[in-house]
Amino acid sequence: MNNYEKILQYFNFEPQEIDINLFLLNAAMTIVLSIILELTYRRCANTLSNKSQFAYNFVMLSLITMLIITLVGSSVALSLGLVGALSIVRYRAAIKEPEELTYLFLAIGIGLGMGANQPVVTIISFLILIAVVWIRYFIKPANKLNAYNLVISMKRPNEGDMEKIVGIVNLKFNRAVLRRFDENKDNLDLAFIVKVKNLDVLTDCKNEILKIENTSVSFVDIK
Repeated sequence: MNNYEKILQYFNFEPQEIDINLFLLNAAMTIVLSIILELTYRRCANTLSNKSQFAYNFVMLSLITMLIITLVGSSVALSLGLVGALSIVRYRAAIKEPEELTYLFLAIGIGLGMGANQPVVTIISFLILIAVVWIRYFIKPANKLNAYNLVISMKRPNEGDMEKIVGIVNLKFNRAVLRRFDENKDNLDLAFIVKVKNLDVLTDCKNEILKIENTSVSFVDIK
């Protein structure tokens, strides 16, 4: 066999016989690990986005990746295609924070390892990573308060809207300081510095404020 034929052999995809029992076992382990990842993300992640909705995709993402890797096998051509497909996760997905991307790639890693029929290495690596996440979560100072810039904008404000917003902010946060206030007939802008220990308070405050019409809310972490 000459070099040309060897190169062609690398890029040829010949369907391989798949052990159904092994495939189902790997799929079951993928589901279990993905659920553990989902629960970990919901508890330990610092992101302000909807954790439940985002974490709900982990199981499907891992299973799809496992299926693709199982079908690809050792085909170089399909492996290169997979790299291009996975790049969509990074460049087309609406990722707002680096932490979200980290968990997405961990979900993909579960699928890659199980699809490549490397359950032992995959499980050990996963448990080590999850252990690190939980250890860092528990060693954080319990009384540490994180500071955020809370910016609230409203179009066509009605009379009493500002008092309503200030009341919500003071109710949700123990520490809130109004730093900027701009108002005209078309817009109302308020900027607060708030300190909070539990990020769920931010989400709760945001949901309450967004019940007011024509309102937008943004939080910016103060490092």
